[in-house]
Amino acid sequence: MLAPSVGIFAAAVSEGMLVSPGQVIGCLEVLGVSAKLVVPEGVAGRVTQRAGGARARVPVQYGDVLVRVSAESLGEVSPGASRDVVDGEGASFFVAPMSGRFYGSPSPSEPPFVMTGDTVQHGQTVGLLEVMKTFNRLVYKGDSLPKRAVIERIVPNDGDDVLRGDPILALRSVAES
Repeated sequence: MLAPSVGIFAAAVSEGMLVSPGQVIGCLEVLGVSAKLVVPEGVAGRVTQRAGGARARVPVQYGDVLVRVSAESLGEVSPGASRDVVDGEGASFFVAPMSGRFYGSPSPSEPPFVMTGDTVQHGQTVGLLEVMKTFNRLVYKGDSLPKRAVIERIVPNDGDDVLRGDPILALRSVAES
């Protein structure tokens, strides 16, 4: 998948992840405006290359490869080799409601609000966003999000700058019982 324009690409996928049509692969920021990039119809497979490698945000030019997906590589990576796998069925993202600096715990000496593998539910604090020296709680909520979900991956690292709309948590829905 190629960059549709010049901008800053923030990936929501990593090498080894399974992707399917309609899944968000990341965001492209152009002149302060962030747009979600989704896997087009007819494309499905395992991510074999990602722009910027492990970097959270990378500048790209028009036509640069953002993500290379290979259906042939599906058998090359054994199941469970990556904890980052989100298969598109029930996959969703909790995104930043505003731009700021992400922190996963209330202070450096305290445990994180949530960790990979935890189940989150509406109203739960999942992190903090620092905006203009003010810390804002990130609360898991939203009409498009499942009421309960398992965290497959925490996308930004502690202290990373995120933009409004950038993915914070990759989630897998938990069946309601």
